[in-house]
Amino acid sequence: MKNLLRISLLLTIFLVASASALDRIWDARYTFGPEFMVRDRTSIGAGFYTNYQEDGYLPMNAQLAINDYWEIGAKLLFDSEDNLESIQSYVDVGGKYRILEYSTIGADFLIGVGNKRGAGLVFSYTSLHPMSRIFSTLYEARLGFFDRIVSDDGLAEFALGVTPRFKFTPALIAMIGIESSGSFGDLLDDFMVDIVPRVQIGILPYFHVMGELSIGILQEKNNDRMRLGVYGILEF
Repeated sequence: MKNLLRISLLLTIFLVASASALDRIWDARYTFGPEFMVRDRTSIGAGFYTNYQEDGYLPMNAQLAINDYWEIGAKLLFDSEDNLESIQSYVDVGGKYRILEYSTIGADFLIGVGNKRGAGLVFSYTSLHPMSRIFSTLYEARLGFFDRIVSDDGLAEFALGVTPRFKFTPALIAMIGIESSGSFGDLLDDFMVDIVPRVQIGILPYFHVMGELSIGILQEKNNDRMRLGVYGILEF
C-alpha cells in the first residue's frame, strides 16, 4: 500500500512539474475517458463536449466485452469548429486485452469519414490499483501515430495519466485525472498537462451520467483553456 501511494505521488509530481487543454491523443479512444475493462459489459452511450474555441463535439459509442479477456468498441464523433458552417465526422474502432487481473493493453484506430483530416493510431497500457473498498488509482500510458494524433513537427505522440477514483456508493463515483501529453520531436511546444475532475452519477440501475471539466495548467499559452463535457451511458 505504501509503495503504491509513493508511486502515485511521484507520478503526480512529475506530471505537474513537467507541464494545456486536453490533447487529441486522449480523445482517440472508443470510451468517453480513461476507464478499466469491465467483465460482461455491453453498453451504448452519447455525450457532448466543448470549449470556447470550438462549437462542440458529439460522440456516440458502443462497447462489448466478448469474454473475460477481450473487449471491443467503436465511437462515432461529430465536430464543428467554424460556427456550424461544416460538420466533420470521425470513427474510432478499438479493443482491449486483459494481460493481468488489473492490467490491459489496447489499440484505437481513428479515421475521418468524408474528410481528409488524416488518421490516427494509438496504443495504450492501463493498470488499475485498488487500495480500499472505495479508493483506487488508474494509470495509463499511450503512444500515438499519424496525422490526426501527432503535431506537424512531431514524430509520435505520448501521453501519461493518473486518475484517483473514489467510489462513495454504487451510484456516486468521483475522479480527478492528471493527464499529460507531448510529442517526440517538438516536446517544448507540444507538452500539455490537464487537471480533469469527473463525477459519475447513477440515475437508474443501468444508466449513469458522467460530467467532466478539463483545465489546462502551468503553461501561459494554455491557462485560459477549459473544456466541459457530459455523457450518458446505458448498460445492458
